[in-house]
Amino acid sequence: MEEGAVADRPRPFGYKMAWLAIRSQDSGAVAEAVGFVGSRPASWEEGIERAYAGETFVTPPVGEWVFVVANSLADSVQTPAGAWRRQLQALSSRFGVAQLFFTERVAEMHVWARAREGIIERAYGYLGESGETLLDEGEQTPEENALGLRFFDERSPEAEDDAYWEREDLSYPDEDTVMAIADRWSIAPVNLSESSAEPSLGLLHTRGGPARPHTQDKRPWWRFW
Repeated sequence: MEEGAVADRPRPFGYKMAWLAIRSQDSGAVAEAVGFVGSRPASWEEGIERAYAGETFVTPPVGEWVFVVANSLADSVQTPAGAWRRQLQALSSRFGVAQLFFTERVAEMHVWARAREGIIERAYGYLGESGETLLDEGEQTPEENALGLRFFDERSPEAEDDAYWEREDLSYPDEDTVMAIADRWSIAPVNLSESSAEPSLGLLHTRGGPARPHTQDKRPWWRFW
């Protein structure tokens, strides 16, 4: 254990952030699976702070879930065949279930995806800045249906009629949508508190910035900041 790394309890995160939720109770195995070349123990407080500064933090387990927190996870979600897909497939093949979430309120970018046993069963992404549905794969999950989610879709033939955009039964996804789905699929990290788990240490990636899979797209797509 690196001197100065003191175990603490969970800290909330989620807004303006991307994260993976992986069904595991082994942070070390998750860190190895996402491609950490080097890492060191880190507290929740330091790990989340560093994640918002551009690094990658693998949290201690919370219940049956380990989170990987890093905005670099969203680098490829603008394309259905991006590296996010291969990463979720690989992680879910190893751990059973892997989920990806991203929300950024400035550009209104909101993404959620879930893979099980190597298969992407649901993926949705919307970029409000351009009014573009980036991903829409698989049927809505029961959890989404229970939330009553029905979104405007610029790809619909009805969208050519101005009246379509005045419908009150349709809406746009937002950051609260992402958190509501995360809450039902796994855990909404904005709801984490000191009572969510016992004090423990996670792992912070320390070599060359955030860990990235070898197949990741080379150019980040957004310029939000």
